[in-house]
Amino acid sequence: RVSDRIMQAAAISRAVNAPAARPALSSANRGVPKRRVRTIIARGVPSVSTSPGSAPIETGAVLSPTLVDNPAEYADRKVKLVAIVPGNGAKSFLPFPPGLPQYGAGPDWMEVMGHMAMRLTWVDPGFSMDVFAHDAPMEDIKASARDADVFVCVDIQDKVLASDLASALSGVATGAALGCCDVLEAETRVVYQPVTQLRRMEAKLVPWGQANKDLRLMEQVTGLFDRKNHLDLLFLHLLLVDASGVRVPAVDINQDLNLGNVWCIASNCNKQLLECYKNDRCKLSLDCIDACGLNDQVCTYTCIRSYQNDQFQLLARCMLHKHNCLGNDAVRPELPEVLPMTHFRGEPLTHDVAEAIMQGHYGEGEGKKPYSWLAVAGQNPAYDHFPCQYQIWYRGKAKGSFWYNPVFKVQTLDGKEVWRRSDYRCKRGDTPGTFFFSFMDNGVTSLEYWRIVDAADDLSWSLYYYAGAAKVAGQAYIGAVLATKDGKWPGEEHLERIEKSLWEGCGVKLWEMCEVDNCNCGGAPLDSYHAPVMMPSLLDSTDAVLT
Repeated sequence: RVSDRIMQAAAISRAVNAPAARPALSSANRGVPKRRVRTIIARGVPSVSTSPGSAPIETGAVLSPTLVDNPAEYADRKVKLVAIVPGNGAKSFLPFPPGLPQYGAGPDWMEVMGHMAMRLTWVDPGFSMDVFAHDAPMEDIKASARDADVFVCVDIQDKVLASDLASALSGVATGAALGCCDVLEAETRVVYQPVTQLRRMEAKLVPWGQANKDLRLMEQVTGLFDRKNHLDLLFLHLLLVDASGVRVPAVDINQDLNLGNVWCIASNCNKQLLECYKNDRCKLSLDCIDACGLNDQVCTYTCIRSYQNDQFQLLARCMLHKHNCLGNDAVRPELPEVLPMTHFRGEPLTHDVAEAIMQGHYGEGEGKKPYSWLAVAGQNPAYDHFPCQYQIWYRGKAKGSFWYNPVFKVQTLDGKEVWRRSDYRCKRGDTPGTFFFSFMDNGVTSLEYWRIVDAADDLSWSLYYYAGAAKVAGQAYIGAVLATKDGKWPGEEHLERIEKSLWEGCGVKLWEMCEVDNCNCGGAPLDSYHAPVMMPSLLDSTDAVLT
């Protein structure tokens, strides 16, 4: 149990949202040449459409090269998935943000799974998925299934259809039926080994055997599906791919400790481990993370923030930061390729103006705030869901210094509300509007690459994209954040531009954005970690030149 808990504690800083790095494009599987480009799913369909004859929506976002020239079209196929979901516009369980009731119910299953197919190629361009509606010609489904490695069926209830699909998918080695009738649920399997009552008995008799591992895997897949968010929906596909025999680095963090890992921890961090177990809050942290289960990022991060303590931080710093006992080497994701905005208020974006956009509303005097921005919504449900996310950006006294101090509220697992803060060191990227962030969070260093994707000329809102990695914790992640002065959604006149910037600039659908609860944000500790040196505010001028 100690080893299990230590392994779970390795996820203390960040949890997987996306793959570690852009994979090489040269590895082939089973001698398959270039993957065929199929027309079953609509790749790259914009989230925003304009009425016939209407003027195009102008944004500050730069179209992502990944959406223009999909790297998957040039990659050798490593694994193929086939998915069957309800058609005819059947709505998925993913909603639009509740603060935008005018958007109605959420997207349909075909849109959701088509987008998952695209996101899988961002995990690895060698991953492909064909998506079919339930009423698609069965011959087309059979043809796709002939060379598929994994199948996923969602919410198929008709037993006659289920029997036909079971026959069509019989040659696919690994797959899961999620929310389906019992006919299809019986087809759930890992490398041709079905989840039967006999296998369940085998798992109990031999808990260290393959049957138990397979059953735990499928329980995890079902649990991820039941959480009903886009991150877990993507991750369950990656679990199935990994189970089919194709290694997925994004799930490696969940593998068992080997003897070398245990020896490293015991020989280098024994003192910190013992001190942790002497401390009630440190023990609570380990037990809480252990109970979270696979890749429950919100739960894991809430555990750490709920029971935050020095002993846990020292253990993590020794085990991960100092000795990298788990041997992790996560790399910041490169896909999708997101570019910064190039112009602001009609002029080319400069480094100074980019920093002034991030400084935003921070300052003293009329119209200013004790913070830069307040998050409205974020794309990463693990970290962007916390209430009252204040963003504070400012220059420091040292030449070239720039700091980011996020402040947010945590509703702890013992029923309390506490404020937490972080301290990021920021460095300009080569291109204006890009920044490299570094910080230590509970004993683990993370490195992030941020971009200003778009911002309103009047600073009524701003949109950012980030990609990062906690290298020794084996965690890589991406996200997008929309922020305003007061944490409320911008007016109706801004929404089409924001939606288009999310999609074209970041490859993010509006329904992927998790709305932040900003209902009770009083009393936040908004003091900066460092003495701020305020830049001229863009709020005091309509120009794009700082004076």
